[in-house]
Amino acid sequence: MERLRSQAGRVTRSRRGVLEALARLRRPSTPRQIVDAVTEGSCDLATVYRSMALFEKLGLVHRIDLGDGLARFEIADDDPHGHHHHHLVCRECERIIQLDDCILAEMETRLSRHYGFHEITHRLEFFGVCPDCQRVRSPGDRPKKTPARKPHGS
Repeated sequence: MERLRSQAGRVTRSRRGVLEALARLRRPSTPRQIVDAVTEGSCDLATVYRSMALFEKLGLVHRIDLGDGLARFEIADDDPHGHHHHHLVCRECERIIQLDDCILAEMETRLSRHYGFHEITHRLEFFGVCPDCQRVRSPGDRPKKTPARKPHGS
């Protein structure tokens, strides 16, 4: 909250409730899920969208794109040295597991050296079928497809 106060000036009850709800959810969550998790008073979807836009601009949250057209947000827990995480998503039940390991820093360095780019970042999400969903699947069931990705710039 102190970071929000120092960067945005005002910490309204709605903003505090939205941020606390997102922290309690402890996973990438849609604005609808955040509204449902807000405990103090009422909070509408428009308030969550406005809050997420502000929080994202301030670096307090990250937007997560799982390719299904739904914006998801999570608390930004990155350290100042650029550590971040990826996600493993079940295509059946949409369970999301946070992956703390990232082996792509070396690749970013090589890309920077080779192409001259600076401040390189990346996003990477993995999709599969979790053990619980594998157990309930019938032998003839076909797996769901990974969400379609829009081409860059669309």
